[in-house]
Amino acid sequence: MRHCCQFNPDDVYYLRENNLFSSRKLSIGFCPICSKPVCELVEWRFDGIMHKTSVSGIKANDLMIKHKDEIVYSLREYNYSKIKSKPFGWIFGINKSVKSGNGEKIKQYASDFYGNKELIKSF
Repeated sequence: MRHCCQFNPDDVYYLRENNLFSSRKLSIGFCPICSKPVCELVEWRFDGIMHKTSVSGIKANDLMIKHKDEIVYSLREYNYSKIKSKPFGWIFGINKSVKSGNGEKIKQYASDFYGNKELIKSF
């Protein structure tokens, strides 16, 4: 995204296709220099022509409100759901021993650095 300088968007929303455009995405962010909200809408027409709309300030809020009902999913929600489901990325093992009545049980877990755990074995 570009306003006073080039910067990465805070979040990217993927919008539903309509009868004129496909591959629609709405990027939002705040300019690091002037702190204004910046919104960029990129749409591809079915004949292969790209339309790019970039607005800032109050017009950015209006553009976001206008397309709020067309949002299918956001990139931030997708990444959050991927991380919070099962162990993701680097995985390490945790062995825990639990004393029960007349013996001791050992449980092996697979864990990642996001705090997700999954029981692998119990014996």
